[in-house]
Amino acid sequence: MPVININNLTFGYDGSEKTLFDDVSISLDTSWKLALAGRNGRGKTTFFKLLRGELPYSGTITSVPATILFPMSELPENEDWKVRKELNLMGADPDIMWRPMETLSGGERTKLMLANLFASDSIYPLIDEPTNHLDRQGREAVADYLSSKDGFILISHDRAFLDRCTDHTLVITKTGLELVAATYSVWSENNEQRMESERSRNEQLKKEMSSIDAAMKKNAQWSSKAEGHKNRSKAPSKVAEDHFRRAFEAEKARKLMAAAKNLERRNERKMEEKQGLLKDLERSEKLKITGTEHHNKTPVILKNVTLKRYGGTIAEGIDLTVSRGSKISLQGRNGCGKSTLIKFLAGIGDEEGITAEGDIYIAPGLKISYVGQDTSSLKGTLYEIADERGADKTLFSTILIKMGFTKEMLYRDVSALSLGQKKFVMIALSLCENADLYLWDEPLNYIDVYMRQEIQRLVKENDITILFVEHDRTFSEAVADVEVCM
Repeated sequence: MPVININNLTFGYDGSEKTLFDDVSISLDTSWKLALAGRNGRGKTTFFKLLRGELPYSGTITSVPATILFPMSELPENEDWKVRKELNLMGADPDIMWRPMETLSGGERTKLMLANLFASDSIYPLIDEPTNHLDRQGREAVADYLSSKDGFILISHDRAFLDRCTDHTLVITKTGLELVAATYSVWSENNEQRMESERSRNEQLKKEMSSIDAAMKKNAQWSSKAEGHKNRSKAPSKVAEDHFRRAFEAEKARKLMAAAKNLERRNERKMEEKQGLLKDLERSEKLKITGTEHHNKTPVILKNVTLKRYGGTIAEGIDLTVSRGSKISLQGRNGCGKSTLIKFLAGIGDEEGITAEGDIYIAPGLKISYVGQDTSSLKGTLYEIADERGADKTLFSTILIKMGFTKEMLYRDVSALSLGQKKFVMIALSLCENADLYLWDEPLNYIDVYMRQEIQRLVKENDITILFVEHDRTFSEAVADVEVCM
């Protein structure tokens, strides 16, 4: 398999002050199962476009084989038996290859496109977010399938999925590209240790810089004193005939001033050296989020409940108890009614004809915060949205800035944000609401791995009650103390 050689690659979009890639040189073996990771906006999809020659750039990219991109607008022409074979390997129904694309579910479309991807001989797959429409079982099946293949680059924000099917990782960081012969989790763990070391070093450097600053202020006072001596030595003396005294004062002032200047230059060099060593880290100090405590210890109890939409049964036999302080992961295949149940509990089911029958108890006065899958309700600037929701602006902006938003972005219209950024805005708003119960429906869709890790830490370490649907296994297993299957 050929090796892609990238030399002195520099690229930035017109009109943007930010350069995505600056003088990057790296070699990639096309036989690797390569994970491509990085924060939203760092240039992962752009990297694919550069490999495909779709964007102008400075530098050289050579030995790139013919590529095929997932997702694709049109399926490539392949022999039927090859596509059928790939679908069987994925555990998918081969008959979906004969059905119109618009009649397929999101998961079926994903599997059909991947089957065609690998049925195409001698073409290098570039796979961008294949997990968005897959439930946990679907993700595991596709991960097993990809792990049996050689030679592709994969973008995914699902850490367990990446670890299961890749053997090399290329990370787009603030400073460039980092390549390791290991899974993303191995890189992430090593990176976290490195960041912790750099955070400690940053604190030490800041203390040293503070000491240098104090010394410079003291030196400024000394320099001022020396200047005073110098001026006095030039002033007319009452005993003008004392020539030797004037010469002594002048020499003393000159030496004092020279010593002050030398010390000032040394301190300035030290300050520049320390400043250059400070690291611009991906994440700073931890945030504290606190939900409210409802007086009822079990605010939600469902026994043998049937969910319906416009009279048609969606799910039945549902048993669920939400205890105060619990973190519950709601699991099940696509279409089993997870989102329907979340909407019913959030009190917005009437809009979609959702009703429920059975033994249902929802505590009176229960304050609920809901995050759905759809971000289209976000309108206006971020601060306008915070005002409309009655969110604490200080906490809201602090959460966003800690997660990589700039202060300028807080005044930007939400329509200019990426899907991942919009989703995180919804989560930040939810965390500002001090609710008794947080109901989140697939909150991590489109959100990058860094944000996922921070959201995971926020939910896990803080005292909130939450019921959520999420197919990211790493997140669910780390956060939930209870798992309910539908």
